[in-house]
Amino acid sequence: MSCASHSRTKAESSFPESNEVQAWAKSGKTRIFPAEQLSEYIDGDADKYIQAGIQRTLTADYRYADKVDAVADVFIMKTPDGAAKVFKSQSATGSEPAKVGDVARLYPGSLTFCKGPYFVRIIAFESTPEIQQGLVTLGRGIATRLN
Repeated sequence: MSCASHSRTKAESSFPESNEVQAWAKSGKTRIFPAEQLSEYIDGDADKYIQAGIQRTLTADYRYADKVDAVADVFIMKTPDGAAKVFKSQSATGSEPAKVGDVARLYPGSLTFCKGPYFVRIIAFESTPEIQQGLVTLGRGIATRLN
């Protein structure tokens, strides 16, 4: 499992806007956390990302089919190896592979994947069969912007 190299994107274009991805609406602005401020966003888990070479984190809120809220995080690492390291550190228990980015895991209510130097995590605040496919769709929408 490796994440091939890809160029960086601008923060404002990392996330699809409302209705660019079927049934998903972006709510609010993209928030940016530099590496030194990551612990303000991720309580207790920031060290793992810092050790893997995080540069900054982008996060945006979404709503699926006007029913389910979700948050999407893009962790921008210095290298593809850093993204792969974070991906591999996530437990695979209860997940199944998904065709998103370079490598992905779909869990009940969440999706993680890496693409090049990016590790992406999308978490829905509810888990249904419908939201599972929706997570993959949003993940693919984000992945296409990480070029």
